[in-house]
Amino acid sequence: MIDKTLVPLLAIKGLAKRYPGVVALKGVDLTANAGEVHALVGANGAGKSTLMNLLAGAQAPSEGEICIEGQVVRFDGPASAQDRGIATVYQEFSLVPQLSVARSIFLGREPKSAFGFVDTRRLAERTRALLERFNLKLDPDAEVATLSVADQQLVEIGRALSFDARILILDEPTAVLSFAEQDNLFAVIRQLKSEGMLVLYVSHHLREVLAIADRVTVLRDGEKIATRDTAGLTVDDLVSLMLGRSGAYAKTTGHQPDSADGSLFDITYRTAGPESRLALRGGEIVGLAGLVGAGRTTFARALSGNALSSASVDIGHEGRTLHFSSPREAMGHGVVYITEDRKRDGIFAELDIVANATASALPSLGLGPLRNSRKEQAVSSNILQRLHLVASSLSAPIVKLSGGNQQKVLIGRALLTKPTILVCDEPTRGVDIGAKAEIHEILRGLARSGVAVLVVSSEIEELLALAHRIVVMHERRFVAEMPAHEAEESQILIAASSGSKSMEKNDEA
Repeated sequence: MIDKTLVPLLAIKGLAKRYPGVVALKGVDLTANAGEVHALVGANGAGKSTLMNLLAGAQAPSEGEICIEGQVVRFDGPASAQDRGIATVYQEFSLVPQLSVARSIFLGREPKSAFGFVDTRRLAERTRALLERFNLKLDPDAEVATLSVADQQLVEIGRALSFDARILILDEPTAVLSFAEQDNLFAVIRQLKSEGMLVLYVSHHLREVLAIADRVTVLRDGEKIATRDTAGLTVDDLVSLMLGRSGAYAKTTGHQPDSADGSLFDITYRTAGPESRLALRGGEIVGLAGLVGAGRTTFARALSGNALSSASVDIGHEGRTLHFSSPREAMGHGVVYITEDRKRDGIFAELDIVANATASALPSLGLGPLRNSRKEQAVSSNILQRLHLVASSLSAPIVKLSGGNQQKVLIGRALLTKPTILVCDEPTRGVDIGAKAEIHEILRGLARSGVAVLVVSSEIEELLALAHRIVVMHERRFVAEMPAHEAEESQILIAASSGSKSMEKNDEA
């Protein structure tokens, strides 16, 4: 008889996954214990997603074993894995927008009345008990479609916790969470750990990995490189293991924008409250910081012609005032937006890479109403080569690409419109550190060519590394501004949390 106190909760032995022409996972061994937070890190294509899918029952391994408490298990599908105590929260949401929070969490497992109908009272009680236990601040009766992206993420986590899992897999769980929500999630994870749960934490955010995980396993090219205790590890240590070389953030210190030559854009932003002012200059990268709910995305969309009824933007440029009523009109004047949610608002999942890259530039590539496929192929090939796209063929569906390469296609699409202002909303969300460095260099190159680049990012470290100037939003207003080389993380956080009056003169100008 096996002494369960002497065996790990999860043991992976020689796990491999092969597809036609591709080996995605190569003989990975890993052990993880009850009451542990065990992180998985690696560049895109390292095998993290494949390993997660095998553990979640979404795919079957080509060889190797998965053992729970010393017993070999095999899964017929995700439900089989859930029955074995494994629950997964994916980065991409799987919620039904029209359902309530309570129905979403217990979908398919709702308590029923004697007549077979959903017992809404008992459902609400179960949901409130779950939310209170894990300190998830959600209204059980709220419709999912009305929630913020951050709250929808919490619904996904609540659903996973409702299965009474012993192993919880979290895929990029903080990608859409504010600092306060991240702290709340970490408190939840520590509580789960104290109750004996194993949390497998998959993230590109290496600092948070070091903050929350007990151990970390590094994958590279489908192979396990190392498992290390996080105590004493640094971000540079992890980057070196992930890439096989040093890969720290490069700084934008070598290029300073030419204030004498850069074209000036004087932006006035109006919402329900007082108007706010911001200046952009060609050749400059401006980082826009703020907490979730500060209004950064609303402003970015309004700037590029996709405004809500309560928001509007005027752009003063060369003696004219521009106001856009649609993204197409904005693009016609050189203002282009790259969305924060490439899956929902960016890519055309059913189309190939060429069609995705040329989608915004078709009028300039065709002959009147007729498309010119040969020209589309040539133009997209040229721009995507410049962006170092990694793809087997440009005719492949875009969904076959990694997140970083999908993002390069969206950037390529934007560049084909020849922007003068490029608005990038979370341009490196969900991409690995290697792709992040490449995207940063692309944006620096655009700035050097004279484009005004506005970058919205929830990663303060990214803004400090990439931007020339940082502007902070709080409650839908620009409240602080500072040169990036003089800024400190604490300054930005204070301004984002409580507001600052350092831009008051600009607001009242």
